[in-house]
Amino acid sequence: MPWQPDPLDISVLNLALDEDLGSPWCDVTTELLFPLATNTQRHQAKIVSKHPEPIAICGIEWLRLLFTRLSSHCDIQSSYIDGQQLVPGAELLTITGDAQTLLKGERTALNYLRHLCAIATLTARYVDRVKDSSLKILDTRKTSPGLRRLEKYAVHCGGGVNHRMGLYDAIMVKDTHVDMSGGMKRVMEVLPRLNPQSLPVIIEVRTRQELDEVFALGQKKVNRVLLDNMPLLTMQHCAADCRGIFETEASGNITLNTIAAVAATGVDYASIGELTYGAGQVDLSMRGYQNYSMS
Repeated sequence: MPWQPDPLDISVLNLALDEDLGSPWCDVTTELLFPLATNTQRHQAKIVSKHPEPIAICGIEWLRLLFTRLSSHCDIQSSYIDGQQLVPGAELLTITGDAQTLLKGERTALNYLRHLCAIATLTARYVDRVKDSSLKILDTRKTSPGLRRLEKYAVHCGGGVNHRMGLYDAIMVKDTHVDMSGGMKRVMEVLPRLNPQSLPVIIEVRTRQELDEVFALGQKKVNRVLLDNMPLLTMQHCAADCRGIFETEASGNITLNTIAAVAATGVDYASIGELTYGAGQVDLSMRGYQNYSMS
């Protein structure tokens, strides 16, 4: 899933810049100290990791888009690509441009980078914990409003696998659907055998009884069963029974401390909301402004 901007991304970026710079875009301090009429120097800024541990990189191309929105004469150079690792103290990238552009974009750029790299880094930690298994780490829809594409891309950069993007690209029957329909049997009866859009069909089950009803009425209708908040031993038995019939996915209160045990049950996937809502931020800073003659 290589990142490519789309109109929604541009709208989100414009909103972030409007939030920091107002409308029309303005940085009163920078414009006072570096008026365009006398701003005949090019400057250079470096983004450096101050994080105490290695981090997974995500957001280089997003920063390129951000600074291009501010000026067409801004250049970003990096020895890295998204998905690689950055060690403490290392320089991630260099931005060259006029002082106004660099200073206007600094905080918005760092806000994005710190957040996206944190998601990629946490995902990489989960992936590393299960590297000796076949378990795939999935994200969820527990994302920041407006940032889902970016946050899911960050999961991808950390070695995770993207779940459905929204409510439109998979048929996923959750516990609320089951309860409001009157039970799993009713859901299975209503679920069409023919899926004209060829969308994946995922059914969340909470108990062995619900799984048995999916077995009885859901074969050739269902692609995957989501084993929600099950004890590990129950999950292991359910995963074994589903093998060769349905893919299996574990979900609910999965942490770094428990992910290896989840992998040992034999499930195919584990979906983890913490990847996007609990990653926090890594410590990156922009520094090292220097003057260069305009060419």
